[in-house]
Amino acid sequence: MKPFPPPAVSEAAERGRLVAGVAWALLAVTIWGGWFVVTRRAVGAGGVLGPADLVALRFGIGGIVLAPVLLRLGHLTRAQRVDAVWLVVGQGAPFALLISTGLRFVHAGHGAALTPGTMPLLAALFGMVFLRDRPGRVALAGLVLILAGAVTLAGAFQNAEELFGYAMFLSAATLWAIGTVRMRRSTLRPIEATALICCASFVLYLPPYFALGLSKLAEAPAAELVLQLVYQGVLASIVALLAFNRSLALIGRRTPAFTALVPVIATLLAIPVLGEIPSLPTALAVAAIACGVLLTTRG
Repeated sequence: MKPFPPPAVSEAAERGRLVAGVAWALLAVTIWGGWFVVTRRAVGAGGVLGPADLVALRFGIGGIVLAPVLLRLGHLTRAQRVDAVWLVVGQGAPFALLISTGLRFVHAGHGAALTPGTMPLLAALFGMVFLRDRPGRVALAGLVLILAGAVTLAGAFQNAEELFGYAMFLSAATLWAIGTVRMRRSTLRPIEATALICCASFVLYLPPYFALGLSKLAEAPAAELVLQLVYQGVLASIVALLAFNRSLALIGRRTPAFTALVPVIATLLAIPVLGEIPSLPTALAVAAIACGVLLTTRG
């Protein structure tokens, strides 16, 4: 009979899982923070590409690259098929289209605040309802800070177009939170979930995109097209999703809280790329979100 390992070994293993989970989460949110800026650059004033084009690039490339993974996947159980549907809706083409459309009317920093800023709140709420997951007091305090920072950073809408954009972001955040909760209890591995999301979005989105004549890819400058191909098709659709789902597998409910760092990253990147200088209230909101993330991941 083998002796039980000393507690220090178990504690070290747990610390290793935490460090790895945090690292994967940080990689994902860094890519997503840049995604808001890169997408706003494309679909905002003066941009040639539209939201439909960016979604096509995101899942067109991702679907092709990950098709071999899907072909090796084999038979899915009924529960896994249901998981796949929720994940495709929550993290696939519908989610990306909502965000890209909203960024036509709202600044990158505001969009990044309202969507990722509310994701951990909604994920925590759904986790409490469906998984009976009760965050501790420290985590709850962090969620309150995240909410306060996100609301402040988003600011009040000024016209009907901004209100429409905010509605798109909140809808996307709700879909993502549902998909996140579903992934936490799914038996699908992160690479399998990512392949299902990208390939299903490819099959369901690309045919109507071309059939309806929505493509403006031929009108875009070559440099812009390459930038969007790499960012939308590889980093956002594959690398970030893999990293996020891997983090979920390692540290569970702590992962969604890291999405609140996306507005921090997007706000900082928007300064040199889009010329959007944050005001003092914005800077304070960014600090509140960062503190909220720290408290939530510790609690």
